[in-house]
Amino acid sequence: MKTTTIKLAAITLLIGCTGCNDILDKGPRDKFSENDIWGSSELAQAFLYPTLNDATDKLISYDHWSDNDIIQDTPGTSNVNKEQIDNYYDAGWNQNVYSQIRKCNLMLQKMEENTSFIEQDRKYLTAQAKALRGIIYYTRARLFGKLMIVDKVIGENDNMELPRTNTIKETYDFILNDLKESIADLPVTHGSQQGILTQGAVYALIAEIALQGAAYIENGQEEYYSIAKKASEDLFSLNQYELDANYEKMFNEFDYAMGSKEIILAQWKHETNTQFSNTWIQGLVPNVNNDKIKEFANPPLVDNFEGWPSTFPSCDLIDAYEVIDEDGQAKDWDKTSYYQNYITNGGYVSNAIYKNRDKRFYATIVQDSSKYFNSIVTMRDKGNLHWNSRVGGDWGSALTGYLYRKGVYTDKKVWYSDPTYYHYVIMRLGRAYLNYAEVMLRQGNIQTAIEYINKTRTTHGGLPALSTSLSLDEAWKVYKRERRVELVHEGDRYWSLLRWGKADGKTTVEELNKTHHSISISEDGKSFEIIPLPFRTSENERIFTKKRYLFPVPEGERVNNPALDQNEGW
Repeated sequence: MKTTTIKLAAITLLIGCTGCNDILDKGPRDKFSENDIWGSSELAQAFLYPTLNDATDKLISYDHWSDNDIIQDTPGTSNVNKEQIDNYYDAGWNQNVYSQIRKCNLMLQKMEENTSFIEQDRKYLTAQAKALRGIIYYTRARLFGKLMIVDKVIGENDNMELPRTNTIKETYDFILNDLKESIADLPVTHGSQQGILTQGAVYALIAEIALQGAAYIENGQEEYYSIAKKASEDLFSLNQYELDANYEKMFNEFDYAMGSKEIILAQWKHETNTQFSNTWIQGLVPNVNNDKIKEFANPPLVDNFEGWPSTFPSCDLIDAYEVIDEDGQAKDWDKTSYYQNYITNGGYVSNAIYKNRDKRFYATIVQDSSKYFNSIVTMRDKGNLHWNSRVGGDWGSALTGYLYRKGVYTDKKVWYSDPTYYHYVIMRLGRAYLNYAEVMLRQGNIQTAIEYINKTRTTHGGLPALSTSLSLDEAWKVYKRERRVELVHEGDRYWSLLRWGKADGKTTVEELNKTHHSISISEDGKSFEIIPLPFRTSENERIFTKKRYLFPVPEGERVNNPALDQNEGW
């Protein structure tokens, strides 16, 4: 990978502001010189960088809770998926939250008092602090609904036993107001400063937050859909972004992604402070080499795979990728002429079910007999990545018969302690188009919704455009399918399932109650079965009841702060 310049904070601050045990994290104040920090706009900016990183970190996880992922050795995730948690479970109530909120509040206070910075710098720092405060609170609102809002720096003698807001809408109103107030003083785009907050990023976030909030607020849903609609249209009117024709490279090549016009907000990690073990790559790549597979396994591997695999694509996800049949129509894989010919005349499984799939399938999934790094990998019986081919047990092989390709850089061997560049896409135009399509569906504008679904479907998927004359039920079905395959591993699926279930008044989310399977392909590649998971079965049981639309406020927090009420069902 060639060296790419990323303009990030040029100053490392040894502030020592790591938080304390107080429930609102008031300090400490004695670990840095305020004269230094607030006397320099550059130092004040560097003061906020850790908060930006923390806020974006909290936006890009949680895929393990969705039906896209089958998990292996992922501590705590299984208990959530099986709903084997109680009111002491902490889903992240104070996961470095209030220390970062305090930083935002401190910045707001200091910029209001500041008389030495030029007005442009003061306004820009204020805008960042407000946007970051809104983002951090949103990541908690998704989990807990009502929050304990702190909108100023807490003093030593102030009461820290604050209650949550009276309603979920009050929480979301606060978040959206922070984001709206930040827009005017943020740059239109990032320019040469990758990873910063921009007007485009905030417009995109407002649209999605309003969509998510509309499912949970007690009243005002139409108001929130209007907010999401306007924010989406304001984003589009910037004319700064366009869909990237190369979906795979947008996620799998760092240098390419740096120049992508589709990416609105991303987290960029530099090799000077990033190892493979600090990235998703480590948990997506198998742990197999020729010394770890049995003699019958074939073909021999060219690569030594040294990942620590923790997640695999589910067969349900694989089923979501359509196939372009001989007649040019997009169909489920088992409804195509290829599959019907296979049933009648036999042949290879690869031609029957993997031929002419949605282009995003090949960019996202590693299937049997495909190239991966420099090797041809086989997940079939006696294949080099089959679970029965590994010496010493099944760990490290392809649990479901599939691996993830999306998010894996294949230009360099994966070794946990080696340095690497890496990036996580947080918000991009394709996602914004789908958010807009969902708003249109909520407002009954089916034709416009389909037009925006078709943008990602045709450009990224290479699929034929959908008819704009679909019924509302049909449009929702194709929309949900499109969102699933477009946004795999972008921190979306779990929250979308909850949003749809909550908005539709469902007492359960069927997708989060499913039994999962693997594909078992014969050694000759000419027959297959869909079977129960061959191992890690108990880890992948799924149970969802309506109380998990929101997580419990941890009982330990309620003991420390009796003013906190509890969510329904906990």
